[in-house]
Amino acid sequence: MSHQQRIEIRMKPQGAVLDAFMRSRARVSMIRGPLGSAKTYQCCQKILKLKVEQQPWKDGIRRSRWYAIRNTYPDLTTTTIKDWLDLFGDLGHFKGGGMEPPTHKLDFDLDDGTRVVSELIFIALDRPDHVKKLRGAQVTGFWLNEVKELDKAVVDMADGRHGRYPSKMYGGPTWHGMIGDTNSPDDLHWFYKLAEEEKLEDWEFFTQPGGLIKVNGKWIPNPHAENLNNLPDGYYEKLMQGKDETWIAVNLGNQYGTVMAGKPVYQHQWNDLIHVSREMFLPLPGIDVVAGFDGG
Repeated sequence: MSHQQRIEIRMKPQGAVLDAFMRSRARVSMIRGPLGSAKTYQCCQKILKLKVEQQPWKDGIRRSRWYAIRNTYPDLTTTTIKDWLDLFGDLGHFKGGGMEPPTHKLDFDLDDGTRVVSELIFIALDRPDHVKKLRGAQVTGFWLNEVKELDKAVVDMADGRHGRYPSKMYGGPTWHGMIGDTNSPDDLHWFYKLAEEEKLEDWEFFTQPGGLIKVNGKWIPNPHAENLNNLPDGYYEKLMQGKDETWIAVNLGNQYGTVMAGKPVYQHQWNDLIHVSREMFLPLPGIDVVAGFDGG
């Protein structure tokens, strides 16, 4: 007699932005946050939720297929695959190595009598020409892990391959699209352009509060940071020790980096969230406008 194991999974996002990202059903949703903010874990939880939400066909099976993409195979193995299996390895069988990409095949029953049959395929794409690995893929959704390390050509190709599984013969997908997580890139990165400058239909970008915030020229712990309950005491204060200003601002403060030739005069003070208006504004009538330009 076979023994069935009962597994109960409870999900509670550790922050308001993580929760909003989890609830989003936009075709593309991406979350940007500092180190330690549970972005990767939240993506794992969202993927499982979307697998369970897939409407069952008349045979009672909820089918889906996902690709998890990272820039290099070592990062894929030590971070992406490890985090996923730590959370949900017991829900199926994982096979890695060989000629085929590492794959976790999930197969489990739900309390409502339906069954989830799905797979998560892990692929490393570190060059634009690697997009050929996605040609012909029949996919429900993509997880773009550490988006800032991925070339835009990879993202563009992935965006054209989701929604093709399950086929119409099995009712088609209930939802299809891409989700992604990333630390802050620089302000010349394609992610910055899409998130901050363009308004894309059915794309949603979520920005977590930094683990540190700058007050009166000094970095201090941000009381609004997310996932603090799961981090060691003093995590961000200790992590910033020995790091330069730019590294702290990007990786702990969750600010976009700035790429310039030479040394920018505002390197230590500039903050896009504070100094760049999110809306166009007009000068007040009767008030002079003084503009200054650096010709260099």
